[in-house]
Amino acid sequence: MRLSSPAEDLLGLLKRYSGDKLTRPEDLALLLEAASQHKALDTLEELSFHAKFVTNASGTLQRIGTTDANAARLSTELQTEIATVTRLVRLLLAHSPLFIQERFASSYFATTPEALQNFLSLCYDLSWYKNWLIDHPDGAQSATPAAQRSSGWTLWRFALFMIILGAIFWLGSLIVRAFIANDLLIPGTMQFNEQTPPAAERHLYRVLAGSAILMVSGYMLVLFAGIVFLRTSPLRLREHGWLLMSALLLYLFVPVEVYAMSLDVRMIYLEFFSGADLPAFRELFLARVGALAGAPFVAALCYFTVIALTVFQPFRRNRSPAS
Repeated sequence: MRLSSPAEDLLGLLKRYSGDKLTRPEDLALLLEAASQHKALDTLEELSFHAKFVTNASGTLQRIGTTDANAARLSTELQTEIATVTRLVRLLLAHSPLFIQERFASSYFATTPEALQNFLSLCYDLSWYKNWLIDHPDGAQSATPAAQRSSGWTLWRFALFMIILGAIFWLGSLIVRAFIANDLLIPGTMQFNEQTPPAAERHLYRVLAGSAILMVSGYMLVLFAGIVFLRTSPLRLREHGWLLMSALLLYLFVPVEVYAMSLDVRMIYLEFFSGADLPAFRELFLARVGALAGAPFVAALCYFTVIALTVFQPFRRNRSPAS
């Protein structure tokens, strides 16, 4: 069944908001479509409220077990809420094609363990709609969820693009600096390689100054775009441990980078705005390489660790439908 634009937009929003954790997106889409077509968003909101209770209550029962003193009362409440969710789903689908109603009856309302598990999964998905309404109190007032496709959605994707672009400039320049340092210094020491011709050495400093422009601008772009991304992204830090660790590793070394890049700015000034001689460049280059007893090198290792965390995304909190 092809979705209308409002239902499709709302489904996409919930997918992003949940971090792609929806377990029954196709059937959730049918409920969203029914609510959109028949102007039943109030019913959908009520359904999501009771579905959230079912999700939480079933998770609690699994944790406390049947021997707990409160288990009987909670089980009774859960059965009542399940009946309410079933009634509201049938109400939403009352004007839907018969094959859809039969699909829900066999998949969710049958008295089988599999149907019950499907039912809990659907409640879990519906609870994300309730969570979204809590975070966006005005969302239920709009009959066209497409309007909720706000600038925030576009903004976090644009911020992510800026982060990637800035990281290419910044970390790429960092690698260029490492290769140049290997040419200027005797490997493993802080002493200059005297075999490097003065003209070649002077050219390398010019390359360093040029790469410093890209490095400083790229780093600032990553910092500010990262803040925008963290504030507007649907990814929540408490559920994505890899994102929390990445943010900590990035912003932990801001003081180190500010000091180190102040030396880079001086290099840019010496190259493009003054007639400094070779000894001045040498002194500044040594100060940059040995800045803060090697803290920038430790920071660089952390930055590349961030890349690994972003690729593999460990420490994600996988919430089961019954949790």
